[in-house]
Amino acid sequence: MEMYLISGYAAVCIAVFTILRIPLNRWTVPTASIGGVVMIFALVQLLNYYHPYSATSRQYLTSTQITPGIAERVTEVPLAGEGHNLIAWFQQNSLLRLNDGSAAEVTFASIPGRVFSGKVQIVLPTHADDLARTQSNSFEPPAAANPSQIPVLINITDPLYAKYKAQIPDGSHARTAIYGDQFYQLAVVRKTLLRMSAWMNYLSVSS
Repeated sequence: MEMYLISGYAAVCIAVFTILRIPLNRWTVPTASIGGVVMIFALVQLLNYYHPYSATSRQYLTSTQITPGIAERVTEVPLAGEGHNLIAWFQQNSLLRLNDGSAAEVTFASIPGRVFSGKVQIVLPTHADDLARTQSNSFEPPAAANPSQIPVLINITDPLYAKYKAQIPDGSHARTAIYGDQFYQLAVVRKTLLRMSAWMNYLSVSS
């Protein structure tokens, strides 16, 4: 994601320097570089807080119920629509923005250029380092998931998803964005970055 922001900022800087004929010297180049670092850092922090993003998402079968194992209790999570669910892992500092029913979008590496809408079905009451079990087997977080991350069950509600479902193998990895109610203007940036990531799948496949 940061790569897309840096590339976009660099393109804007080149255009501004060219159009306004600003000379490239020891003052203008460092100023533009430092300004870019500060602006991109602030933008990334705001995006991650208000509109969380997960690069570690995985689709799961829905023929059984997911049962997160917790030290004092066990909660069964009913799943909706076979093959229309996935688990995404998010940082704990995003927990206040991870609400049931929040709008979400998902893109799969196997379907380049496509982004599917969905919603948060439930924030699972366990950490990624706890074993989350189904009635017949268990699933574990991807290797890239941080042990302290929070698993979130996403239900894909996009009607177009059924058209591509056969092209998405069970257990496929995905990228997920959740959109909060505050700073909705930033959601446009998040949506743009997610779509850029989806189009990049034409060039390379990432986990």
